[in-house]
Amino acid sequence: MKADQRHATSKLISAYIIDNLWDPRFEVTPAFVMAEMQKLHGLDIGYHKAWRAIQHASALIRGTPEENYELLSSYLYMMTSKNPGTYTNIKIDDNNRFLYMFYVYGSSIAGWNHCRPVIAVDATFWKSKFRGVLMISVSKDTNNQIFPLDFGIAESENNNSYEWYFSQLRNAIGSRENLIFLSDRHQAIANGIAKVYPESHHGICIYHLEQNLKRRNVKSEVIKLFLSAARVYRRKEFDLYMSDIAKVDKKT
Repeated sequence: MKADQRHATSKLISAYIIDNLWDPRFEVTPAFVMAEMQKLHGLDIGYHKAWRAIQHASALIRGTPEENYELLSSYLYMMTSKNPGTYTNIKIDDNNRFLYMFYVYGSSIAGWNHCRPVIAVDATFWKSKFRGVLMISVSKDTNNQIFPLDFGIAESENNNSYEWYFSQLRNAIGSRENLIFLSDRHQAIANGIAKVYPESHHGICIYHLEQNLKRRNVKSEVIKLFLSAARVYRRKEFDLYMSDIAKVDKKT
């Protein structure tokens, strides 16, 4: 109970919180660990010690990031053996270190032929030790539901990573007539699509087009008409909305 509490190490504390980490519905934060140690044992530990305790407990359960990267090839091998038709690939650099990863489940490859020829592409940033981005492509099935296609991992959204990503996508699911890609305005996505899928069409999603109109201070009436035009399925209805937009703001 001394002031420095040097015996209450992060390793020791991890043993008290490891059961909480086993439950995926439960989020263990440094603040939670600090509160638990105070409530159960009367210990006032710092934020960084609590954070280190969580990291140590997580490593005991899931392994370290370095260990897990070494297991990626084995993981993808088991994925393909248990999911017939699954396509996977890993690219490493000259030092035999991880660079990119890509996979499509066999069920997604089979189901793609029954989806609309529209693929939406996006990426989200990781906040793990080694950072990077998770790239995702989805389509829409005949029941109008979102249909997951593939997952890719890269160090960042750049020309090289997206060119590799789209080349793997083409290897896995091929191409289709009148194929359309939707994305945000990231130039690397546009460059990758143009290089790997030159026969396809590429459009910017409604949300980003709407934001662009707002930045240009376009009239709210025009934006409302634009959103209506974007949500119809028949050419005749679309043309009517576009003509209404032209009457209000021909430039837009």
